[in-house]
Amino acid sequence: MKKVIALAAAFLLMVSLATHASPEAPLTAQERTKAIEDIAREFERIYFLPGVGELVAKDLRARQQRGDYDRITASRKLAEVLSRHIDAICKDAHTEVAYFEDDQLADMPSSDPAAAKKREERRRARMAAANFGFAAPQRLPGNVALIRFTGFERAVDAAPFVRQLMSDAADAAAIVFDLRENTGGSTDLIPVIASYLFDERPVHLFDQSNRHLGTYEESWTTPQSTGKRFGSRKPVYILTSRETFSAAENFAYTLQQLKRARVVGERTPGGAHGAFGRPVTSHLVPMIATKRTIHAVTKSDWSGGVVPDVPVPAAEALDAALAAVRVELGAGR
Repeated sequence: MKKVIALAAAFLLMVSLATHASPEAPLTAQERTKAIEDIAREFERIYFLPGVGELVAKDLRARQQRGDYDRITASRKLAEVLSRHIDAICKDAHTEVAYFEDDQLADMPSSDPAAAKKREERRRARMAAANFGFAAPQRLPGNVALIRFTGFERAVDAAPFVRQLMSDAADAAAIVFDLRENTGGSTDLIPVIASYLFDERPVHLFDQSNRHLGTYEESWTTPQSTGKRFGSRKPVYILTSRETFSAAENFAYTLQQLKRARVVGERTPGGAHGAFGRPVTSHLVPMIATKRTIHAVTKSDWSGGVVPDVPVPAAEALDAALAAVRVELGAGR
């Protein structure tokens, strides 16, 4: 699970992922105390449920005063123990104290505008070269479009590519989205994709509140689209696994609850709350859930995981979805 969380959190992590390792010096008592207090303060300040954040902070401080952490001098061990104590209270898949071997305080991004612009250009070039995480689209027998991708990049970067991809799929008889290896990312790409799966009338998808930023945003499909729409009538299936996480879960849950798609595969982990993190030491970054999603229909989220309509092992999900597509298309004749 930690691997899944770390991959998804990487889209939101507001720290420098430095490229060189820092020697692992033992934590001093002063460093450990300060790190735990900084983590407690962040939970009080930005955890999406204020009352729960206060409970976490109170518990960490009480354990600190009792001396529960006094014998821990290794950063990795402290991350494991703190994560376990935090999880006992908040039980949130996006929340943990993450350990990084690389020095998170070194090589922080330059404040120089020219350097920042070049860094951003390089980042976008890398994403574009990788097709924003999308595999080459496929057309399977029966004119079924298979769209497989591993992450949700920011709409400002990926939207033009996605619009062309979805427009090209508009003449398919059905679409299967393969999210079995998709670990999430930016939710603002969801309405870009979803807009092609409905008609021109705007559809309310979900709302998001962010305690860290103090924002509340609504997410809708757009009445206008570039190219052709797939529309609201033809079959849509979404494949999931235990690795499907965060924004990928949001996409599956949103379309499922709007009765626009059927989910096939395994129950997902339940990463429903977007996280924010910044380092408290060279190797420790508390990832704290700050964002809550409220679905337009259920007024809730997928904290317990997205439950598939057709539960099958992930390895069998594509075959199961294609079988269901054949039945559905045959019934429509």
